[in-house]
Order: sequence, then structure tokens, then C-alpha cells
Amino acid sequence: MAKSISTTEFMRDFGKYHDEARLEPITLTKYGRPSVVVVSADLYERMKGNSDPRRAYAAGEMPQDLADMFLTQLEADSAEFKGTKDD
Repeated sequence: MAKSISTTEFMRDFGKYHDEARLEPITLTKYGRPSVVVVSADLYERMKGNSDPRRAYAAGEMPQDLADMFLTQLEADSAEFKGTKDD
């Protein structure tokens, strides 16, 4: 699951989270809501590498790291939805 922390916590322990963001994206929250995502420079370059950021992949064609990122976010969104549905 992708890490999500407050902007204040990120600033408090920047060195730790800087190192962690090099391994996986970290979502920063402000007032409890997602605000920005910190990613490694390598991932950022790969994400912006195409002049048109929209890209369609055939089944099984998506790079594994991108597929993992999508799956992680879908699982987090699903868990959040299921949690709010019980309220």
C-alpha cells in the first residue's frame, strides 16, 4: 500500500521520507486530504517522458512498475470505499 503522510510530518522528517520516496511514491496530505505525491526523479522522468502523457496499453503491455502503482492505488481506493460504505 502506498504511504500517505501529512505535509507537516514530511517536513519534520524530510531525510527519512526523501529516502522512502526514492523507493515508492508518498502521498502528502493537507488537512487530511491528498495534496501532492512525492516520487523519485527516475519515475518522474519516465512519467513525463512522452510529450502526450496519455497512453493506452494493450492487455499485458503495461510496464510492471506502472501496473503495480495502478493496482496499489486501486486497492487503496477500494478499501477506502468499503470503509465508508459501512458508515
